[in-house]
Amino acid sequence: MKAIRNCVFIGFLVAMNQVSFSQEIWTIGPMLHFGIGGEKKNNSFSIEAAYWNIYSFIYSVDFGLEFERNRVRLYSEAQTGIGVTGISLGPVVEFNKGGHPRLGVQGSCWINYFVGFDYRVRYIGKEKLHYTGIYAKLPFATAGLDDDGDGSSWDDWDDWD
Repeated sequence: MKAIRNCVFIGFLVAMNQVSFSQEIWTIGPMLHFGIGGEKKNNSFSIEAAYWNIYSFIYSVDFGLEFERNRVRLYSEAQTGIGVTGISLGPVVEFNKGGHPRLGVQGSCWINYFVGFDYRVRYIGKEKLHYTGIYAKLPFATAGLDDDGDGSSWDDWDDWD
């Protein structure tokens, strides 16, 4: 168990090293939301992926697939933030078991980097739903790592002169 924990820690450090020099980052990971307020307090589980561009104005777009009792939701949000906190807003479509798809809008705010907490408000039909959630995201870089154009970031150490 200790060896697995050490391997995960080393893998996380390597990923963070690559991300720290990147200008474009993708994240993916699970989210768990707990319904608050209202009569029904349903929990949901989702998988969310996000693209972050941090060249100048920090912006992002995310895509999620969420599962709740007898419901499946697809959503996308435009996001902005400063890493430790941010906001997002976007459309959501809900598929109910035995019902018609419903369109809505949702907004979120969050705290932390790759492991954190969020608060979400969702309007679907005539319902207003509130959720708090926890998440973990695995980051990986796609651009900004290769400065000499040869397709490899591993040999950039020798370009110091």
